[in-house]
Amino acid sequence: MVESKIAIVTIGQAPRKDMAADIKQLENAGLHVTEFGVLDLLTSSEIAALAPTSEDSDVLVTLLANGEQIQLSKKKLMPFIQKRIYELKEFTWVLLMCTGDFTNTLSGKNLLLPDRMMTYLVRGMNADLTLGLIGPEPEQQISVAEKWQKSRFNVTFEASSPYRFNEQDLLAKAKSLEIRGAELLILDCMGYSTAMKNVIKNKLSIPVIVPREAVFTILKAIC
Repeated sequence: MVESKIAIVTIGQAPRKDMAADIKQLENAGLHVTEFGVLDLLTSSEIAALAPTSEDSDVLVTLLANGEQIQLSKKKLMPFIQKRIYELKEFTWVLLMCTGDFTNTLSGKNLLLPDRMMTYLVRGMNADLTLGLIGPEPEQQISVAEKWQKSRFNVTFEASSPYRFNEQDLLAKAKSLEIRGAELLILDCMGYSTAMKNVIKNKLSIPVIVPREAVFTILKAIC
């Protein structure tokens, strides 16, 4: 079999130091991985122009190469994402490292979308679960909730950023969702790591899913 070439595309800038250990595991599993960033070739002023306004209902959160967390308007960013994907069409798979709702809005036969992979995965587990969702920022509540509600899940939401990780804050938000009836907790951003999950999972009575962990496991299985 021809060796699979995997393009991992962050909506911020590459390389993503916070994902280095997980990407190394993909390489150790025999995958040929190259990182790309949607913002790699943009100037600081061009990146600033992609910031959300008060009218933006869908806000994305990512990292710059210097570790700075930034917010982006999904609407403004879409043409840049699609251009990057098109440039990588020769890769076996292009994995977009964002759990935002991009289903039916981006094209590419070799494109892997975590939002689509995760909603199908959880529906396959149990479509009647009440989901507790944690995203990076409060401004993302509507867009994150709507993504799962389209798949007919009941959801509750809290915010705790993986890019400004605070173990006690994440645990407090997780326990709040559990108290409010969540039966499954999803840390709904590719920025959350397995290590972050592990520091809270034994203090909860509900299971926890980290999209990065799940998506990378699927990637290793298909390559």
